[in-house]
Amino acid sequence: MKNRFPSLITANAQAGLVLASQLAEELRGQLQQAGCQVERPGGMNYLQPAPVPREVIGGILFYAIASANGDWTGEAL
Repeated sequence: MKNRFPSLITANAQAGLVLASQLAEELRGQLQQAGCQVERPGGMNYLQPAPVPREVIGGILFYAIASANGDWTGEAL
């Protein structure tokens, strides 16, 4: 798994939304890959949890990006 940590500082809200979408897609893929590797004890058939929608992950990441950018008012952290 490659780890890259892009800057959360963006020029405007649209660029922040694009970055949040890209990061959400990457994170969702990593979560799906990690979920496939879980062994179930004793052959039990446990239900898998529902996957987190990409939109929910993107919304959380967009909030973090907006916070890092000071809501694009010129007061970035």
